[in-house]
Amino acid sequence: MALVLARPEINSLSDLNNKNIAIEEKQSAARGSVSAAPMAAGAAEVQFSEIKAGAIDRLIRGEVPAVVLTLASREAAEWFPDIKGFRTFRVPLARKARL
Repeated sequence: MALVLARPEINSLSDLNNKNIAIEEKQSAARGSVSAAPMAAGAAEVQFSEIKAGAIDRLIRGEVPAVVLTLASREAAEWFPDIKGFRTFRVPLARKARL
């Protein structure tokens, strides 16, 4: 699973259509698998901006509407707490992505 943290105005993955999502280098190997979920939800034009670190800082500053926080097992993703002031999406990955 990918944990995607989004600004409060993002109500669903489809709201990320034509938006740029920050993803750190360490998660970028799963970018193709992560992008499949927003596409399936109607956000066919999601772009990922790969950065070395600090994706969460870009989200807090309002530079991007969402970030891929981390990749986790389904069980770990379910236990991940919601963060006040943001929306958390738990995005299933395609089977070929590795954690």
